[in-house]
Amino acid sequence: MFTDCYCTQFRRSANQLTGIYDEALRPVGLKITQFSLLRAIERLGAATYNEIAAEAALDKTTISRNLKVLINAGWVTVSVPSEEDARYRSAQLSKEGVKKLRSAEPYWRVAQRLVEDGVQRFLNGPANQQLLEALEALQQVPLK
Repeated sequence: MFTDCYCTQFRRSANQLTGIYDEALRPVGLKITQFSLLRAIERLGAATYNEIAAEAALDKTTISRNLKVLINAGWVTVSVPSEEDARYRSAQLSKEGVKKLRSAEPYWRVAQRLVEDGVQRFLNGPANQQLLEALEALQQVPLK
């Protein structure tokens, strides 16, 4: 059913996007949330949970819960520089995590192309750049 509410339309679109990526990544046993965290950790190198949360635009509780799955799978390792203070836990990809990420990238690219193809008719020029620019601009809208 159509609505002119941007928020509702973005939420519906976000749910559909998640489904597209989850389905594409199914052959390698990942969900898009897991893939995105693996990529964020790779971009950051060794990073605290707070740094990962900021990079992934998620709250620390969500990060902790999702990282636990990646740690249990052996894709992420965690070090604590000081036994007294676990707040500074640092996570990084393990060798298995790097392999998992590389094996998933072709499937992620399939999902990327599906999304680009789905919006191409509404854009002038390459969908990938325009879509990313529009989404980046939306993230910069000030909250008052």
